[in-house]
Amino acid sequence: MAETTISTIDAPASHRWRLPHDWRSQTGMAIVLIIGALVMLLPFAWMLATSLSRKANISMPRTPSLWPPDPSLFNYKIATDNLEIGQLYLNSLIVVGATTIGYLFFCSLAGYAFAKGRFPGKTVLFIAFLATLFIPFETRMIPLYLFMGQLHLTNTYWALILPFLAGGFGTFLMRQTIASIPDELIEAARIDGASEFRIFWMVILPLSKATLATLAIINIIWRWNDVLWPLLVTSDRKLFTVTQGLALEGHSQGTYTGVALATAVLAIFPVIVAYLFLQRYVIRSVVSSGVKG
Repeated sequence: MAETTISTIDAPASHRWRLPHDWRSQTGMAIVLIIGALVMLLPFAWMLATSLSRKANISMPRTPSLWPPDPSLFNYKIATDNLEIGQLYLNSLIVVGATTIGYLFFCSLAGYAFAKGRFPGKTVLFIAFLATLFIPFETRMIPLYLFMGQLHLTNTYWALILPFLAGGFGTFLMRQTIASIPDELIEAARIDGASEFRIFWMVILPLSKATLATLAIINIIWRWNDVLWPLLVTSDRKLFTVTQGLALEGHSQGTYTGVALATAVLAIFPVIVAYLFLQRYVIRSVVSSGVKG
């Protein structure tokens, strides 16, 4: 008993109080995160539950429910019967896949040049890239449309892909990531006789996987949810993307809330799947950023 008392008295005050303090702060943070997660997830849960209810097409329940009183896939059947859902998904996968691959490649290439390259006017050119972030897409949309018309690319996949193969945001993000890679690795590769492109492909890209995954998710969400540009450059229903087709279908469905919410679930489902596959890289990117800071 005496030994226990002596050890407690001899322990520094910081050690005696650090554990309770850390425990309280971590518990409080966990509670805040749980509340935030619930606030974000509840609307999606309600949307999913309502999309499974046939009664939602007649009248909305006064009290929101997270479980439909009459669970059924009726609304999804109506949504898919009225749409060529397979063609819509195929078009979106082609557009999103091509733009994402191109966006990652060209932004990484430009980021490598700005981070490690040495050429006249590098700073001015990089500032010009950043300046494009301040120009809303709506101000560039009409010139882009006229340009695509002059190239005879309207009503083609190219009109949906080419304008989004590079961007200031992706270039900036990759430049910041590549700038943190030690120059010694690049110099060692040059001594071994590697070309600049091989250094980029074999050294830079593998060390930037976390940032590339984060940028991929951001671009997938941007391109998958894009409706305005596809509506402007395509009028052929065979080229409609998912969100474009579902938006037109939702407008034609009028007040059929259950069917409209079913189309919304179909629209966001692939984005959720993509995030689940790439989330570990996003978390790794956030953790590495915190460690560097």
